[in-house]
Amino acid sequence: MAFFLSSLLFPLSASRLRRPPWKPTLLFVLLSELFADNSVVAVNGLSNLGINYGISVIVGIGNEDVASLTNTDYAANWVQTNIAYYYPATQIAGILVGNEVFSGDDSQLKMDLLLAMENLYVALQNLGLDAHVFVSTAHSQAILSTSFPPSSGSFASDIGSTYLSPMLKFLENAGAPFMINPYPYFAYKANPNTVSLQYALSAAPSTSTGAQTSVAASSVSATVVTDPNTGLAYYNLLDAEVDAVYAALAALGYNDIEVIVSETGWPSAGDSDEAGATLENAQAYNSNLIARLQRGQGTPAKPNVPLVAFIFALFNEDMKYGPTSERHYGLFNPDRTPAYDFGLLSTSSKSTVDPYSVYYHISSSIRWLPQLTTYTLAVAAFLIHCFLLKDLVLC
Repeated sequence: MAFFLSSLLFPLSASRLRRPPWKPTLLFVLLSELFADNSVVAVNGLSNLGINYGISVIVGIGNEDVASLTNTDYAANWVQTNIAYYYPATQIAGILVGNEVFSGDDSQLKMDLLLAMENLYVALQNLGLDAHVFVSTAHSQAILSTSFPPSSGSFASDIGSTYLSPMLKFLENAGAPFMINPYPYFAYKANPNTVSLQYALSAAPSTSTGAQTSVAASSVSATVVTDPNTGLAYYNLLDAEVDAVYAALAALGYNDIEVIVSETGWPSAGDSDEAGATLENAQAYNSNLIARLQRGQGTPAKPNVPLVAFIFALFNEDMKYGPTSERHYGLFNPDRTPAYDFGLLSTSSKSTVDPYSVYYHISSSIRWLPQLTTYTLAVAAFLIHCFLLKDLVLC
């Protein structure tokens, strides 16, 4: 099971999500895949600090646990044990069921997903929590068959008709968001000679020719890509990717489901064949994204819906398999020092943070939430220490 902890920037639409908007604070942060697959991470204890820091949690359920939740009794017990027991002392905003299921090849998992989500939602309804805790799932951008121009966005036909249509009906009825994991880095990495790096970073153009290598966050000019169908101007690839999802939803008849970026980020290091994976580019991407979120802007196609995004990831995952870039998405290093200055660090955060060593080494053998209060407090203490929380309202 994965655990998502966020200190939130902008509230979601209460009318669409049927719950009170999240308290705005500073920064969306996504903690994901930091723990072994079978671990359960506590959501208890944040309120025990005695001060409301505005930190909310989204509880994630791993793909390996989806099948069990197709049993209604199991789902009801799961909600009672892992959600109701801690709410509202802990501000639980939602449940994400599985991750990028429809871009995988497990057909049984794809069929189980919606039933698991429905069972969890019914369990929340029975406890009177459905207006406060949403149920959704996170999707890979790979479920789109067309993403350019954004207005022509469409889902892969086999996914859209078989799996997404009934799920979208559920999300609409439940007032839940559609969660997507867009990574402009992957588009640039695949085509560094044709995709503008500054467009991917939402920064200014590089002066280099051919495959660009870096773009400073402080650059001032911009690349503009115009959608030929709508005439809308796009200044960054992330906006285009999100609007492609909105268009794909509209093509299936869903115009009112909010799209939330459940993961996005940029690696600060990579292998020799991983174009653009540099510290400077990671700093530019995340700094530009944070600044943009602070302005509360929507996308060109949805200008009145402020973009909501989670940054992946809080820490570099130094034990993760795969190319070098996979271990360098973090804002912080495994030794608890910042990987780079992304614009929200307090002056004291340049040193290491002792509480992190407590929570980072949670054993995969830990199985029960009540045992983990200390670890959750360590996470909260770490965030409070590391970020400049000047905008928080202390209760």
